[in-house]
Order: sequence, then C-alpha cells, then structure tokens
Amino acid sequence: MLYRNAARAFIAELAEIRSSGQPVTVRGLPTHERLARTVTLAQPTERFITVPGRRNDVFATIAETMWVLAGRNDMEYLARYLGRALQFSDDQVTWRGGYGPRLRDWGGVDQVDEIRKLLRSDPESRRAVAVLFDPARDFVDTLDVPCNNWLHFLVRDGSVYLNVTVRSNDILWGFSGINTFEWSVLHEMMAFWLGARVGHVSFFISSLHLYDERNEQADRALEGLGGATGYEQEWAGAQFGTPWEDFADVLDRWFDLEARLASGEDCHVEIAEFSDPLLRQFLQAIAIKWAIAAGADDARQRELVDELGHSDIAFALREQLFRDSAQLLTPAVSTVDWADLRESVIDLHRSKDAAYGNSWKRRGELISIAANLARKIDRIDQVVGGAAAGREALLDTVVDLLVYAVKYETFLADQSTDVAEKLFTNGGERFSDGPDGFEELMRARHVVGEVGTVHAEAAEASTAFDELDAFLQLHPQGQWMEKLALAERLTATALRLVLAVALSDPDGVNALRRDAGRS
Repeated sequence: MLYRNAARAFIAELAEIRSSGQPVTVRGLPTHERLARTVTLAQPTERFITVPGRRNDVFATIAETMWVLAGRNDMEYLARYLGRALQFSDDQVTWRGGYGPRLRDWGGVDQVDEIRKLLRSDPESRRAVAVLFDPARDFVDTLDVPCNNWLHFLVRDGSVYLNVTVRSNDILWGFSGINTFEWSVLHEMMAFWLGARVGHVSFFISSLHLYDERNEQADRALEGLGGATGYEQEWAGAQFGTPWEDFADVLDRWFDLEARLASGEDCHVEIAEFSDPLLRQFLQAIAIKWAIAAGADDARQRELVDELGHSDIAFALREQLFRDSAQLLTPAVSTVDWADLRESVIDLHRSKDAAYGNSWKRRGELISIAANLARKIDRIDQVVGGAAAGREALLDTVVDLLVYAVKYETFLADQSTDVAEKLFTNGGERFSDGPDGFEELMRARHVVGEVGTVHAEAAEASTAFDELDAFLQLHPQGQWMEKLALAERLTATALRLVLAVALSDPDGVNALRRDAGRS
C-alpha cells in the first residue's frame, strides 16, 4: 500500500489491525497482527508523526536515530531519552541487537560507507545491501533480536529508493516510534552523498502487530487524527548537508554538544554555529529537552520552539509539549483533534435537543428528515461553489449535515430491529428520542485514511446524498437495511467533510468549542 508519509501509513495500518488483525499470543503476550504487509512511503522525509493520542516523543526519536547512525549501542546514552530501553538489554550496559554497530562496524566493515562507495562507482548496482540480522549471534534466547533485518538501496532515474525487510514490527513502538524516522534520516543522508533525490521507501513486514495491552492507546490515536499530518501546510524540515569526508567529525561534535547539554551547560552559541542544518535542528530539540529538565516553564519552552521557525520539528514539538495545553491552539495547527471536536458537537446537540426536541423528524422520513439533509447539502454546494457563506459559517453547515445524518441512522433503528442490532450494543425502543442514541453513534465514529480538500469531500457528500435521495424516492416505505447502508455512507462522507473544513478554518473550530462551552 502506498501512503504519502509515515503518519498516514501509521493511522491506516493501525485501523486495519484494530478491525481485522488476527489474534496470536507470542511469548505469553496477546497481540493482533497482519501478515506480509508492504508499506510504501512516497515522502520518507516527512518523518515526524504528530497524531494526537499516539504521543510520540520527539526527543527520544532523535536521540535513538543519532545513536544508531553513529554506530553506538550503549545504554548510558540511550537511557537518558528512552528509559524503557533498559527492559530490552540483557546486561543493562548495551543493546546486543542494536543496529548501530551492525550497520557501521560489522566485522570491521562500515556497511554505510560500502553502500555509498558502491553506488557512486556503479549507480545501477543491485548489490547495495546492509544486513542487520546475524545468524551467528541471533539464534539465542535474548531480550533483543533485531527486528529490522535488511536494507537495500537502489538508484533509479536520479532517485535513491530504500527497501527495508522487517521480521517483526510493533506498530506503536517500532514502526511509528522509531523505524520510519531513523531510516528516513539514513535515506536522506545517502541521497545527499550520492547527489540524488530521496525516492520511496518500502517496508516489507512479516508481522505488523499491536499488543492487546495497547488497544486503548491505539483507539485514542484513531480517534484523535483529523486526517492531516502537518506537512500539508508546508511544515518543511531542514536538509542534511554534510559531505561524507566530514561526517565522522560532525557526529563527534554533535555528541559532544549533546553530552554538555545533558550536563546542564548552555550551548546555544555552539548550536547556532553547527554546520549541518538538519543535525543543528536535532540539537536544538535536544536543548529544549534539557531546558525543560532544568525547569523551563511553558512560556520559555514556547520561545525555544518558536526559534525553530515554520519547520516540521517545531510542529512536532508543539504537539508534544503543549498537547494538553491551550497553547497548542496558537499558532493554528494543521491537524484536528477529532475526539475533542466530536465532543463539542455532542455538547451543542444536547442543548439544541433540549430546546427543539423531536421537531427534526415530526413530519416523517421524506418531509422532515430528507428535507433537512437536502437543505444542508444544497447550501454546502453553493458555498463550496463560490457563493458567500453569509451569517452561517460553512463549518456550522457541515456539522449540521453530520448531525442530521447520524440522527437519521437513529430513526432507522426505530423502524427495524435488524438496524438497531447492527448499530447499538444495548437494546432499546426509541433510539431517536433524546440525545443518547445520537451520542452513542457519534462516539463510535472515526476516520480512516486521508482527508481530501473541501471541494473533494463536499463532492463525495453530495454524491452520497443524491444516492440516498434517489433510493428514498423509489422506496418511501421499508427497505430499512438498504437505507442504512446509504445513510452510513452519507455519515462517513459528512464526517470527512467536517474535518476538511475544520482543517481550513481553525478559528471556526475555536468558535465551535466556545459555543459548546469547551474553551
């Protein structure tokens, strides 16, 4: 499956595991997995995953990546950033399966350098392979056997492509936690050394899995993503620019500054003068970690992040540092917390339901319910087509469409026990009376896949309504399950349209939250 970047791949593959993963218990731990997955990223350097609910640690990801690229496997350094790493060390001193020494010093061979030299001398070569699994060492009982086993660099049409074979990939701690990030940095470095572009990366994963104990965290991630990842708003990363001949010295300098930062030194002058743009930004992030450890308050943290400008690392740090703070709202970010937005919609609906009761369905399916949906669709078509929004913001209109679509599903549940059993976990008689049925269905909704432009999602919603409307004209009575299928499609498209509009109107999202009493 081809995805734009790591964040989009993560959320789509996670949703697949949660919906159709097969159960298996490995070393006493229950998991759900999908086998033989091929995951391709079109933009590997869009490497930061800023998914609310995933709670990525920017500092740990950078620190571990640099540790691998420097050929290290010591716990003393890594445990400063990733305390749980000690759980996977046999001796609490090293990670025996760490990729660093295997990549940079396999029996005296620097595989990175050998690949670089091979592709410089023979760009069409298919032999540029790095091996990370060692059969002489790894068929043993140990806490740490390499999960990523094989890297293959291939140059075609001026681009460097990377293929990674993975025997076992935890989608939270492996795939989205470190692997896509660390290999994207090596990929970018190799492309620079070869004077080529960064091409696709493909992961061939034997077992892509989620431990059952992490199901709640996974569901929070699925609920929280609004469809965008930050990169759609041109949050760009700094680029690597160190020649191979200088790379060892630059790495030494980087780790010297990291150690001084960890000891409490102020190194901002040296960091500002650091030669490599990408690695300089990594140091700036590490400096923020140690500033926080020294007691920097939110305001100071914000100042330090702002120094990173309109960069992807700044975007990622804002999500990490202020994910539980109102400061995340400014400057406006380019993701939408669907769980928060959903609760705002639920709160607003509850107050309107108390005021208007069952007026939305009083004259029945065609005259009241379908007419309300048609009115909202027509207005959306007009505004998206260029008409002035007037007094009602487009976000308000698309939210109304979503609300009416979900309420229509509750109406259908009242008409058919088959529909009710499909939609609701608990029995009942009048699912459409009051807010409870609506709220249960709303909380069961989350988005899978990418959210497109407002125009594209509006067109999908309009088509979904036209299909429902045509069916209603032919079947004004009965056919409840068929109507449910059409209603669910309308609801899904309406939800995606809400998120598309919310992404383009953060002020409108804030206004909606205020109206709901959530800010």
